[in-house]
Amino acid sequence: MAEPFSELYETYKGSIYSYLLKNTGNPHIAEELTHDTFTKAFKSLKNFRGESSLKSWLFTIARNTYLSYCKKSSTKFEISNDLIDEEWQDKEDGFKAMEEKASISSILSSLSERDRTFLLLRDQQGMTYVEIAAIIGETEGSVKVGIYRARKRFKEKYQQEFGGE
Repeated sequence: MAEPFSELYETYKGSIYSYLLKNTGNPHIAEELTHDTFTKAFKSLKNFRGESSLKSWLFTIARNTYLSYCKKSSTKFEISNDLIDEEWQDKEDGFKAMEEKASISSILSSLSERDRTFLLLRDQQGMTYVEIAAIIGETEGSVKVGIYRARKRFKEKYQQEFGGE
């Protein structure tokens, strides 16, 4: 029975970790929350009713794990030096890329958790409106409006910081 768990983990660990990393800005915390997400998922897999996709169910657990972490630690999103160092190494023009990524992370962190979740799930993870609605417990219509408004707020903050498109 360990094989299905292993397959589930290998299939979704990267997406869950990436989502949590963008939310926390700290690779160590994101790794811990990813582990917690899968631990909770494995413990409650027998309760999965199939009303949503397995991916949506896992992201719901990941989001709730992140929200619980925020309540417990009462911390705000912080950009980790480790994350910045990783970005530096990944790009040929390291300084410019690092500055741009840090700015985008900073803008994301200034948005509400709801807006950040909309943007990360839709634009980074490529989820459908239906999947996002299942994760956050809202209607598909409110998700579409929420994504539109989150993108608008992100764009306004980006333009304030950089003075253009």
